[in-house]
Amino acid sequence: MKTCVIIGAGGRGKDSYAPYIEKNELLTITGVVEPDKYKREQFKEKYNISDDMCFEDYHEFFAKGRLADAVLICTQDKMHLEPTLMAKECGYHIMLEKPIATTLDEIKLLEKEFQGYDKIFITGFVLRYTPFVEKLKEILESGAIGDLVTMQLNGNEGFWHHAHSFVRGPWNRSETSAPLIVAKACHDMDLMIYLVGSSCKYISSYGSNAYFKYKNAPGRDVPERCTDGCPYADKCIYNAVELYTQGRGQYFVHKFECSNDKEDITELLKTNPYGRCVYRCDNDVCDHQVVCMEFENGVTAMFTISAFSMDNNRTIKLMGTKGEVGGCIETGEMSLKKFGDMSEERFVVETGGSKHGGGDEGLIEHFAKLLDNYEKEENRVDKWMFEAHRIAFEAENARVTHDRIKMQ
Repeated sequence: MKTCVIIGAGGRGKDSYAPYIEKNELLTITGVVEPDKYKREQFKEKYNISDDMCFEDYHEFFAKGRLADAVLICTQDKMHLEPTLMAKECGYHIMLEKPIATTLDEIKLLEKEFQGYDKIFITGFVLRYTPFVEKLKEILESGAIGDLVTMQLNGNEGFWHHAHSFVRGPWNRSETSAPLIVAKACHDMDLMIYLVGSSCKYISSYGSNAYFKYKNAPGRDVPERCTDGCPYADKCIYNAVELYTQGRGQYFVHKFECSNDKEDITELLKTNPYGRCVYRCDNDVCDHQVVCMEFENGVTAMFTISAFSMDNNRTIKLMGTKGEVGGCIETGEMSLKKFGDMSEERFVVETGGSKHGGGDEGLIEHFAKLLDNYEKEENRVDKWMFEAHRIAFEAENARVTHDRIKMQ
């Protein structure tokens, strides 16, 4: 088996990728790079990593040259560029978490730097590796709906998920992370490219940070934190204490590094970012945005991302000359309708147990197969990841300027 080192033992590295690497036995985890000592020690014990392969800083790790076949770079968004370039210098196969960079100039730099790279370089675009999308692609290529004309993709964030990550959390400001359309939805852009099978020609976009502002608070007397005796706590759907102790926010409690006891969680909310009132945070990223696209082959597409949904999932609809097909990626529910006989077939695609509708596990399997066969791979660097990121950045540019952008 090929060996790999996880750089960043956080939500993606530790919780999403490492468990499936171990489960599928397609790669061997031989090292970890993580500045947080508690997380580093946890990771070391779980995957039986030797002391000399545990690093606090990636500069120290890369200074030792190539110590494994591949690296999975799962650091925070702003910390993607430097370790990726260092990994290239050492000759590693690379799986870089999305977004691969946080500015368009950095995307262009990476594309230039990796021209002709003779190792595998892909990003965490998990959606194309879901069983649901594989089935969708199969139906599309079979001609069941004729020629694809247009598509609609909805990124339903979930009100609770957006509040956690993009209002209270580390992705709440463009300057410290990236715009919402980049940080959250660059792999949605990739999904549309993948299904349409063509490059994007024109793009326009609209949206804003409309709701999560002090002016929309239920009263002028809302405190800085939900733990400070808010007079509106009983009726507020964003009450942090309720969300994290008995609501949808329980999904994120494992990241707090505390017990599931209500008192422990409440105590932590008094000081951590997630106890802040959503109407008194410093967030500036969009809470809703639409992106309109025209592709080189004439297909049009509309992507909508919104904080204002109950569930955190993606729904999609492909409309062709002879029918339509669509459904929900995470639940696997799909419907195929044919115009000729007015028939409808409903079925459920088994998604597996991993996140993103089975996409996390699918990505790891794909990466491992690429490593095993990389000498036969002609396209070792995924060129589409650069285009998907360019679309996301240009969508944000179009939103800010209110222009219709012609893609270069």
